[in-house]
Amino acid sequence: MDTWEMVDAERTDLADLTDSLTPAQWDAPTLCTAWKVRDVVAHVTEGATLTTGKTIATVAKYGFRINKMLNDEAINGGAAPITDLQAHWRATVGVRRTPPGVKAAGLLSDELIHQQDIRRALGIPRQIPEERLRVVLDETAKTGSGFLPAKKRIKGLHLRATDIDWEKGDPGGTEVTGPGEALLMAMAGRPAALDDLTGPGVETLRARIVN
Repeated sequence: MDTWEMVDAERTDLADLTDSLTPAQWDAPTLCTAWKVRDVVAHVTEGATLTTGKTIATVAKYGFRINKMLNDEAINGGAAPITDLQAHWRATVGVRRTPPGVKAAGLLSDELIHQQDIRRALGIPRQIPEERLRVVLDETAKTGSGFLPAKKRIKGLHLRATDIDWEKGDPGGTEVTGPGEALLMAMAGRPAALDDLTGPGVETLRARIVN
């Protein structure tokens, strides 16, 4: 399965999840503390459909304050009716478009992490396909951007998954172990995942996330 096929599979999984949610769940909080479920769905939909021209125009409208743009656009988009949010998201399956500077693996990472933001908050776990999880773990571990500074978070640490054959980081670093999904969400800055991890490096990772 190539990366775009994984993107389509991830989008289908999220579409099926959203179809199963109650109105109350759509308005429930997620691990993205400023966003409800509806806002997260609006956010990933925008990321899957933005053209370069619209991206530039939208960033300029917010005075190039990208964090504010992402936050406000998600909340504004999330105000749409649930049926519209469902339809617009499912329509992204098969779309081959990425935000400027983002490759398919980066888009997959964003969509998979945000699906887990929803699932963890709602208490709806899933078994992420190993091939998909492995791609996202590798992609996230090398990311050093201001939005997802995972590379900085794991500096000097050695991460090892206990449920799949995956490890990353300094071979001689302080160890952090746990399920691959929990390692991913911790790298993505989600404190809720830390309770699923063990090892002497967990407190270092915790300090880097909360600070």
